[in-house]
Amino acid sequence: MTREKSYSASHKGLRNILSKFSLLAGKTNYSDIKQVEELKKLGEEMFFLLTHHLNTENEDLLKPLEERVPGSSKHDLEDHERLEKIQTAVANQLSKLDGTQDEETGHLFYLSFTNFQSQYLAHILQEELVTEPMLLANFTAEELRENSLRIMQKVDFPVLLLSLKYIIPAQNENENLKILRAFKTNAPKEAFEAVLNIIMPEMNADEYVSLSRSVTHF
Repeated sequence: MTREKSYSASHKGLRNILSKFSLLAGKTNYSDIKQVEELKKLGEEMFFLLTHHLNTENEDLLKPLEERVPGSSKHDLEDHERLEKIQTAVANQLSKLDGTQDEETGHLFYLSFTNFQSQYLAHILQEELVTEPMLLANFTAEELRENSLRIMQKVDFPVLLLSLKYIIPAQNENENLKILRAFKTNAPKEAFEAVLNIIMPEMNADEYVSLSRSVTHF
């Protein structure tokens, strides 16, 4: 039986939105207010999800791991503090963009973001290669499943919806069916339909049709 991976889905979603933002930041005309506003809108979603994810990791993954393996959370918590400072600086840079910047200023912002992105990607890879195995070694499969369920249940629906907007397109169909079938079984019909509506424009048309048919006929 496949063991519960506490980081996989959320990290795939974050890699997705980080990549989208990097692509958009690289091709934005920073003297065009409409393009800048599009970038800032995506940035708001990205930074919100990054902050929410950090808080979830600290409270719901690292805290219980630290209780079982004292000292195990030190590296990740220190990394979180370091990355949060860089993220805040980049977010402040983004907030000051108003469509009057020249090409050089835009390029410097792009480099600032990609510096943050590269460090963030290295951090979450470390979590998957080092922290995830510690969770698997020190918690039972049932404990990890129950913890994942608790995390999902405590998240406000708009936040969960925004997370799934980027998680679902970044996963394979089997992974998505596991999430969506559980969602269909336990959530109100309107909530399930809201998930389908938000992921549809984010996915390849053929992939969306295949996924929606599979989960609808479940």
